[in-house]
Amino acid sequence: MNQGSREIDLLAQAAVESIGAGMTIGLGTGRAASRGIHALAEKAKRESLEVTCVATSRRSAELALSLGLRVVPMRDVARVDVLFDGVDELEPGLAMTKGAGGAMTREKIVADAAELRIYLMDESKLVQRLGERFALPVEVLEFGLAATSAGLQRLGLAPRLRKIGDEAQDSYLTDEGNLVLDCAYGETSRGDLLQLARDIDSIPGVVGHGLFVTQADVVLIESADRQRLERRQRD
Repeated sequence: MNQGSREIDLLAQAAVESIGAGMTIGLGTGRAASRGIHALAEKAKRESLEVTCVATSRRSAELALSLGLRVVPMRDVARVDVLFDGVDELEPGLAMTKGAGGAMTREKIVADAAELRIYLMDESKLVQRLGERFALPVEVLEFGLAATSAGLQRLGLAPRLRKIGDEAQDSYLTDEGNLVLDCAYGETSRGDLLQLARDIDSIPGVVGHGLFVTQADVVLIESADRQRLERRQRD
């Protein structure tokens, strides 16, 4: 995205408009989050804001640092003022799928620590039921891959090991060095999403997953032409 397009990036500007001096900001991962990082860097420079950032992935940290933002390790941070991040799918009730970029565990840790969680997306990612566009990513330890996969199958999910590229033989690894199982939903897994999230969390070997049921406080939805924004928020 060039400089001119960033200057009129309504979605990114809306993501950072509430950010003020002295805040700790969570930086999400993915294209929409990267747009927010650019907008934050521009706002910080324009308004001489001093902010501290924590990043949900190495690539987001590298981008933020390259733009002059201060980034500290999340391991040293207990509270985040504002998080902005992207969305892979959104249901009408604001349940989300995240993790296409493999950062869902870190994203959920930062979301849990954040006072205000803002998610950015385009309208093509609106769905009636999660799973229409993306499988559910689950980060797992390699040690128990087969047993953990069996546990997910018992929940009505159909796990498939994520690879690097369509034809590649190498397994995809998260920033933590773990594997990702992309899980298609079966009919028996489409009940209570909160319970499904708890059940996935209870399987030994699961590190984290991309089912974000209650995390969204605000969702900003961009029209296809990038000229209009819809704002949805949790009651």
